Amino acid sequence: MDAPNELDGGRTMFDYGSAPMQADRGVGWKVVRSFGDVFQAADGVWYLSSPEAVTFAARHPEIFASGPAFEFLGSPVPLVPLAIDPPDHRRFRKVLDPLLAPRVVNELDVQLRQQIADLVARVAGSGRCDVMADIARLYPTSVFLTLFGMPATDRDMFIDWVETVNSGTAGAEPTPEVAAAGQQLFGYLQAFIDQKRAAPGDDMLSHILSLTGDEAWTDAEMLGMCFLFTLAGLDTVTAAIGFMMSYLARDADLRRRVVADPAAAATFIEEIVRLEPPAPTTVRVTMADTEVCGVRIPAGSMCQIAWGAANRSPERGDHADRVNLDAPDVGHFGFGSGIHRCVGSHLARRELRLVLEEFHRQIPDYQLADGFEPRVVFPSATYHFSELPLTFAVGPS
Repeated sequence: MDAPNELDGGRTMFDYGSAPMQADRGVGWKVVRSFGDVFQAADGVWYLSSPEAVTFAARHPEIFASGPAFEFLGSPVPLVPLAIDPPDHRRFRKVLDPLLAPRVVNELDVQLRQQIADLVARVAGSGRCDVMADIARLYPTSVFLTLFGMPATDRDMFIDWVETVNSGTAGAEPTPEVAAAGQQLFGYLQAFIDQKRAAPGDDMLSHILSLTGDEAWTDAEMLGMCFLFTLAGLDTVTAAIGFMMSYLARDADLRRRVVADPAAAATFIEEIVRLEPPAPTTVRVTMADTEVCGVRIPAGSMCQIAWGAANRSPERGDHADRVNLDAPDVGHFGFGSGIHRCVGSHLARRELRLVLEEFHRQIPDYQLADGFEPRVVFPSATYHFSELPLTFAVGPS
């Protein structure tokens, strides 16, 4: 059957960039879902928007391939493991999954807690802060440098490079500034890989470099993994911190419950990742003709797996578009699904929990700055706020 493209009684082709995402993703994803479980947009890209459709794609990587989908980025190194398909994909995940397991994250807890505590302490006495600039922009990079055994003093330089590279348009000719930042970032990462190879430590990078024989990674694979973590793993946590704090700033009752109850806090984090996934779509290319939810997608089609739309499906009931701390745990697609499910999900959860705990230990009560309404940057590969100003009392209450 043909893909349904009917909207409001007229023949309207979907344009993702026109979806009303800035103020309310619930409204935006409802528009996406209104075109059907599977449909073709005006630009020829196919969208999969329902839980059934995205689950099918995630379970069939032999049909919905990742590698060809990321060729448009023009990366000079393989983006490990995101752009690697089976059977090679398993070789990389077999190494990375244990290095980012909860046990390993637990061992970093003291360091990571101190890092966020120090950032919050810098603004706690001022009566106001911009969560994005003062906390969310800085903390994930500090965590990354710790994980990879890189100097904490390189944080600001590292952030500048990453933000400049991410400001470029995928597939387009990079500006001189973007190209220069990319070269500097590549050079830094390569030099650090060489340094760790000569003098390994007790960090993730050194563990991977210690592999030998058939398990050993090439320099290009190492560089690709580092490059992917910096470009795709930092801004997503930055964005999630902003979403988390915006919900709590606008709902004092929710904030009090989350702060008082660790179990509620854990559920809240899952709900934020469900409602506001920073990377709400994932690109794939079909390697064969296939049928999903009754719709035929030809081989060679570019597809967007719309996790964000599936996460808010009406199948979740009355709370599909709201935080529900009492909902049964039925899972979500906020970290993706299938073999490419986010390799850093355990670390991301820990970062969000530590931000919750340490921010509220020092600043228990706050609100959005007067007149400010959070709006996401859209269209964008990563949904995020550019700013999130808070105000709060200083000193004993």
